[in-house]
Amino acid sequence: MHLYKNFFRLLRHNLVGVIIYAVIFVAMILGLSMSAEAMGPSDIEYKKSYKISYSDSDDSVLSRGLIDYLSKENEVTDLSGRSEESVLDMVYFSVTEYHMEIGAGFEESVENGEDAKITYTTNSDMGGVTYAADTMVNNYISAYGDYRKMGYSREEAAAKADELLSVQTKAYVLAADEEHVMTGEDSMIYTLHNFFGYLIIGFMALGIGHVIVANNNKQIGDRISASPVDGKKISFSNTMGLMTSGAAAWALFSGIAWVLGHDTVIYKEYWWLFLINSLVATLVACSLTSLITSFNIEHNTLNMVTNIVSLGMSFICGVFVPLDVLSDGLLNIARFFPLYWMVCANELTKTGGNIDCDRLFLYIGIELLFAVALAVLAAMIKMTRLSRIKHA
Repeated sequence: MHLYKNFFRLLRHNLVGVIIYAVIFVAMILGLSMSAEAMGPSDIEYKKSYKISYSDSDDSVLSRGLIDYLSKENEVTDLSGRSEESVLDMVYFSVTEYHMEIGAGFEESVENGEDAKITYTTNSDMGGVTYAADTMVNNYISAYGDYRKMGYSREEAAAKADELLSVQTKAYVLAADEEHVMTGEDSMIYTLHNFFGYLIIGFMALGIGHVIVANNNKQIGDRISASPVDGKKISFSNTMGLMTSGAAAWALFSGIAWVLGHDTVIYKEYWWLFLINSLVATLVACSLTSLITSFNIEHNTLNMVTNIVSLGMSFICGVFVPLDVLSDGLLNIARFFPLYWMVCANELTKTGGNIDCDRLFLYIGIELLFAVALAVLAAMIKMTRLSRIKHA
């Protein structure tokens, strides 16, 4: 029992790693929550308001109409009279994201059918703000020119172009009859449980694994060989401490997930699936941590290996990127990693209605097999290392 207590005494000295991953976890939850609040309850609309400034030397019907059109959805500021240096400073510090210079004779150039371009300044020529603002400007100029060719007056053409481009178009996702599209908080809860696979590996390996690495150094190994304490008991106490820490992390995550999602449709219907799947993912993370720390590695090496393993698996197994956008070749590789089966189990909630229990048992069973295989491999490596210590 004293070995088990000693594990948590050592854990107190590694609170920095635990706190770092706790901060990352909270930040991710806040980010997902804010994204869910920004979405509507039924339709997913992606809107963005940009900070646009201008200097209008033309002061024509077209230039004023363009400015009025941009002002409807964006924060538009008049910087006429500002020096070039002042404008550049404002763009550099993102006070304005897109500055237009409307030169004299701009409207006449459009009237004469010339390729009239507006000079703009931005802090990212290839950025999304530049593309979006430039598209809005060019669309308005093009619509104005088309209405002028139809015989409308300048004022009518400007008003018609504004009316045409102000019509909002919504995009809808077409799904099969047996599928439904999650939006808002439902999507957040689903994404949160996928991210748990990445977070729990990092938390267990970096937050808790350092304690096991500290127990594995040569000085402690020499003391073990000279003491009446069996090395297997040390290994068993580390494993129990690791499992206890994993259970605590799982319970904390489950509590937060309930607070955030107890009113959502997806959590009300599939809370039991999320609980089971996250618990099995925790067992996988504990086994993986046990395997990584069973080698004679240093703390810096542990950080490097953990980041490579957790990030690599997350990218190819559908944690960060949806499975339906990954190639078949990549999915064939992902099947050899446990996080892929965790994501597959979570994806069953996207179909709506009754869960295919056969598929769920298959996915959960394969996850458990990964956990057992990793634990057995870790135990074999530890026994080999202990035998070498005894014979050294």
